[in-house]
Amino acid sequence: MTALAQLRIATTCPSPTTARVAVVGEVDLATATALRDRLLSVLHDHTPAVLDVDLAGVTFLDCAGLGALVAGRNAAVQGGRQMRVTHPQPIVRRVLEVTGLLGVLTAPIDQPKPLPTRSEYRSRTGPTPATVTEPPGVIVAA
Repeated sequence: MTALAQLRIATTCPSPTTARVAVVGEVDLATATALRDRLLSVLHDHTPAVLDVDLAGVTFLDCAGLGALVAGRNAAVQGGRQMRVTHPQPIVRRVLEVTGLLGVLTAPIDQPKPLPTRSEYRSRTGPTPATVTEPPGVIVAA
């Protein structure tokens, strides 16, 4: 069995703003590059606001796999988008916990803030509204 036969990656777009990458198999030194390349490709080609990486079918994850996930997340953050890992199996969840990446990679997705209603706009002669800045994206080093 070849290394890539040990890993299956399927991409779907369940909504106009979300892309889902479902991963099945072992993510290790032999297959991590394929996962990283797919994550980066989906971010580039589909430009989703949210990239959902479903790890329900992942039976093994090593440091190379962690590096692929971190590379995908960093690319998403740098592009002003979000990436979230979902459904990690217990063994994968443990690896994420031990490395301190569980909270970073499984954090809830920030929902866009609704636009203010017409009555919330200040008049041009009123005080200048406070500047709202987005929190800086957290870049994780692999």
